[in-house]
Amino acid sequence: MAGVTINRSMLGASFGGGGMARQLTDVDLGVLKEALKGEIHHAAEKRYLHRLHCVLLVSAGQECSSVANWFGESSRSVERWVDSYYEFGPLGLKDDDKSGRLASLDADQFQFLLREIAVTPECLGYSVSRWSGKLLQQHLQKHYQVDLGLRQCQRILRELKNSCG
Repeated sequence: MAGVTINRSMLGASFGGGGMARQLTDVDLGVLKEALKGEIHHAAEKRYLHRLHCVLLVSAGQECSSVANWFGESSRSVERWVDSYYEFGPLGLKDDDKSGRLASLDADQFQFLLREIAVTPECLGYSVSRWSGKLLQQHLQKHYQVDLGLRQCQRILRELKNSCG
């Protein structure tokens, strides 16, 4: 299986010395990317820091496409962040103030939510074994800062049930 080699020297002195390399598998990388994306989507400050890291890597000579691939982003997003940084400075990487109705889930968030719903709520720390519209509504508010109506949450669960058999 293909993988990426990480030298301990790349991780800093506190990780340990010796320059020994450890091989991560594609599965490890996938898990790390999903965990990072899940954390980033939950808070504006985390998204801002993520964009700063990406721009820093590009300014250090990495290609936008490489940075995008490492972090599971689109190349175009990384290019826009670099452009925003050069036009507005670090503040250009912050989320715009939102007004009006709360946004629904974007495509990446929806895919992540589908994976969460595929497991029992108990696996995510809830005390019940089946998803309900009310539980999904609470989950979306707590973890995605998205307010959907109870009926819409029930409809999502019903459509998922029908599409999965």
